[in-house]
Amino acid sequence: MGAAGRHLPRAAEPDLSGPGLKAERTTVTIINPPTVWTVPEPFRTIYTHARAAQPGRTLFVSGQFGVAPDGRMHEGFADQLARAMDNVEATLAAAGMRLPDVAKATFFLTRAGDLPMLGQVRRARWASEAPAAVTVLVVAGLARPDALVEVEVTAVAADPDGHVPDRLRSATKEDVPRIEALVQTAYATWVPIIGREPTPMTADYALAVRTNRFDLLERDGALVALVETIPRADHLWIENLAVSPACHGQGLGRRMLRHAEDMARALGHMTVRLGTNQAFAGNVDFYRRAGFVVEREEPFRGGVGVYLSKTL
Repeated sequence: MGAAGRHLPRAAEPDLSGPGLKAERTTVTIINPPTVWTVPEPFRTIYTHARAAQPGRTLFVSGQFGVAPDGRMHEGFADQLARAMDNVEATLAAAGMRLPDVAKATFFLTRAGDLPMLGQVRRARWASEAPAAVTVLVVAGLARPDALVEVEVTAVAADPDGHVPDRLRSATKEDVPRIEALVQTAYATWVPIIGREPTPMTADYALAVRTNRFDLLERDGALVALVETIPRADHLWIENLAVSPACHGQGLGRRMLRHAEDMARALGHMTVRLGTNQAFAGNVDFYRRAGFVVEREEPFRGGVGVYLSKTL
């Protein structure tokens, strides 16, 4: 049951600071003037009146639709919104930026009735201690007639100390100790829940690195996430997905999932599969929100294994 602990950008990313520019440290200030309507408590992690940031690298992400890499528009508002947000996150990552760098976000909806779902998805995906300033517009229509939502953002970030953008690369045998350390940290929280070490904590990674594919995400030289995959006859199997607990809430789990999905497409597969433990309720919910469906459940080492798949 190696797969699926949520506890869980291929080319070199561009330097957007420009030649000869010295980056300044970005300072985020949340502005909620006392003389105007203030954000209700339940929504303060996803809405604010304004955000101020010192000058740094600025990225303007044009409106993103709920379109998959193959050009197919997702159906339904929730699926379109999730895909549009995926596309925004992928663009940020390609520029070496992260969700906390987003200072302004604008959502264009074609139906006012979708506003509650927008709030629900944003709480699940983009909640933050320093949320972006947000504008939501209900419009008569969008450039694509089949689009129900469009998302655009402005991100501001700086590289104050020579920060190197995140690096995604394949593992080598020299990475085995770092892989083992990340997995131990990522899955440790589940030990008291199931009364034993999850399978990924007991795997032989010296052997696994030789037989399976590992893609590692590094940030400032530290390993922060990994995905282990195994090509099968008709699908790509995700054996393990782990994210450093110190980086939870930054979208790295979804980022690694998207990377695995891109690998599956490159192999000619339109399905990805994985397994997790029923006791890991947060993981099961995470994968469902990412578009996976439960194929079956069956006994596994004194518990229940949940096997999920996603059609790309």
